[in-house]
Amino acid sequence: MYESIKRLYLSGRLSKAGVQAAAKKGWITGEQVQEICEEG
Repeated sequence: MYESIKRLYLSGRLSKAGVQAAAKKGWITGEQVQEICEEG
């Protein structure tokens, strides 16, 4: 799931809020949110 969310965020199809929502749903960790958003 991490790779999918990361790909969507980097392609602009998912916002930072969307990445954070994925963490709230338990799909990724808070640490992974930081990693994804730092790369973007």
